[in-house]
Amino acid sequence: MATVKLPRVLHPASRGGLSHEVEGSSLGAALDHLFAMEPALRPHLLDEKGEIRSHVLIFVDGRRAVLRDEVGDHSEIRVLQAASGG
Repeated sequence: MATVKLPRVLHPASRGGLSHEVEGSSLGAALDHLFAMEPALRPHLLDEKGEIRSHVLIFVDGRRAVLRDEVGDHSEIRVLQAASGG
């Protein structure tokens, strides 16, 4: 199973903490598994079209990823939320 690491700012939306074990051969499938366990995370990570929000960066094994990218059984998926504003 892959591991998803979430930033501390998402702790209130995640009942299970900041680290989750997920299944899925792609980032999209792994996120679907995460959202099945933690539905409140979906609107923080994906927009209404089901795409990764523009202010969210997701890395799989240290490389910036998109939903169709492959995820291995021992991959680390790290979610970062970019800081923006004036």
